[in-house]
Amino acid sequence: MMRTILTSFACLCGASVEGFANAPTASTRRHPSALDAVPGDGLHWFVKTEQFCKPFPEVKPHLEDHRAWVRSLREQHEEAGTPQNIVSGYRVDENDRPGGGGLIIFAAENYAAALELVKCDPLVANECVDWQLNKWIAETGDISLE
Repeated sequence: MMRTILTSFACLCGASVEGFANAPTASTRRHPSALDAVPGDGLHWFVKTEQFCKPFPEVKPHLEDHRAWVRSLREQHEEAGTPQNIVSGYRVDENDRPGGGGLIIFAAENYAAALELVKCDPLVANECVDWQLNKWIAETGDISLE
């Protein structure tokens, strides 16, 4: 089922699904819709940070596409009954004003697979953001995000 979701996703952006084939099942996690410190067998956490590099009026249509893209990925997991493995949002300053850029945390098998996913992000594909991709390894503590 997960392979089907990823194949559908790959068709939308022209990517392969090789790095996403070993996604965990809901039974391997504490909560089926949570992100945990350990993403599942054969998967690793990745973090993409981004900052707009074009004026907001040029970015806005692609930002809406980006939100729809993330929702679509999450809905595909939900429909398949597999754990969520992507969360996205924007960073704000001490007064809760946006402008600090964006952040996505997601699971992938390896850096190459993570990079393929990031290249499908409409903000990246339309060169609206300067971005950086890093593998993230939890050392102390735990995360659980809905």
